[in-house]
Amino acid sequence: MGTPRAYCVALARRGAGHVRKVDVPRSLASAGIPIETPVLHPAETIPGLLPTTGQLILAGDTNVGKTLVALEIASAVLTGGLLWGALPVRKGEKVLYVLAEHHTSTLQGLWEKTGLPTPPRSLWVVGPHEFSDHHVLVRGVPQVLVLQQMQAWATECALVVFDPLAAFVRGENVENDNAQMRLVVDSLTGVAERAGAACVILAHSGKPSRGEYGERIQRGEYRIRGASAIEDAASAVFYMEHGTGGVFTLRRRKYKGAQEPRTYALARDPDTLRHTLVSGRPATQDRRAQFLEKLQKMTETMLRPDAMRLLCSLEGVSESTAYRWVGGTPP
Repeated sequence: MGTPRAYCVALARRGAGHVRKVDVPRSLASAGIPIETPVLHPAETIPGLLPTTGQLILAGDTNVGKTLVALEIASAVLTGGLLWGALPVRKGEKVLYVLAEHHTSTLQGLWEKTGLPTPPRSLWVVGPHEFSDHHVLVRGVPQVLVLQQMQAWATECALVVFDPLAAFVRGENVENDNAQMRLVVDSLTGVAERAGAACVILAHSGKPSRGEYGERIQRGEYRIRGASAIEDAASAVFYMEHGTGGVFTLRRRKYKGAQEPRTYALARDPDTLRHTLVSGRPATQDRRAQFLEKLQKMTETMLRPDAMRLLCSLEGVSESTAYRWVGGTPP
């Protein structure tokens, strides 16, 4: 097995041709609406998102941007900065990113595109070409040598990312086998925990449940592709999906110790592909009161219909619902 590559990508200067005029706020913070900053507890690397022990499983459809989010988490850990401009992060000196499907050049290209800051020789990327065999489980048998090599690479890491889960296991229909997938999750998590590192595992999402007439069922519509034991084994589970107006959502399905679900709305810059937190709200509170408060603030600098459209996009609220809350009708 080879040696993982360390990347240090400098922020490239962007020419005038890349500058875009924005007529409306890109985030609630830029509109003068503060976003509450969570407190960083000892058991968390990122509050409400990434526990220090156990694992975060980030699921979503192909090409939704899970790898982008994982890279942003890695950069925030290495720099100790605020994730998405809002969430405090426990700083570390080294991150290991294990790719099981794509060549490391794919990840390097994304990193250079985003311009994420990285201290020298702090991000170690391992791709399939560094492994003689990257599967940690083959037909139900743990691959000890593979796990030992990963363990050596994870030394002194603050974070280990595995991308994607299904590619670390080999065997017929194994992705739907509860016992085997639980063993895979536990094996990958064990590599991180023995190194004293937080663990992020990327996973593909399954097809949503459908009703009698093909309608999407709200309850339980988000799930990880494959065995149910994957989610059962996780400390934290978030689902990433496309929103509207360039806004993506991270929906918290599970987080040990959390009292209620939470949804984060992320605006993606089309040039750099980096995200900004535009809303981080509890999913079961008085959303109407919060919405009206934010709308009042935004209408101080924007026309009301424009503010309504923008806030509906940021908050994931339909315009019909929003106008019902304010006691009016859509134009």
